[in-house]
Amino acid sequence: MVHRSPQIRKARILRQWATAPEEVLWQALRNRKLGGLKFRRKAPVASHVVDFLCPAARLVVEVTGLAQHRVVLENRDAALAGMGFGVLRLSREEVETDLPATLSRIERAARPRV
Repeated sequence: MVHRSPQIRKARILRQWATAPEEVLWQALRNRKLGGLKFRRKAPVASHVVDFLCPAARLVVEVTGLAQHRVVLENRDAALAGMGFGVLRLSREEVETDLPATLSRIERAARPRV
């Protein structure tokens, strides 16, 4: 019997329930489509499950909806930054309305960190 961490189990479940903007962004990031950068989706990072992770750049990309509480997000970002991760938070709207600009922004955030 293989034991998996609760974060891995949670990540696997969350992959099945991606929002439409997350799915659009994943299709653009997967298989090293963005500048050869490798991304994982719904990846466990310590006690968190992040939307997208570029391990080589230690960059977390999060797609944020209106219902998410700002203070909770700030605390989460601070915890990730404390572990040495850069955090790029994108709105659902910017992913949906201007994907090319969004991808450019992600690549600009990742490149100096690789």
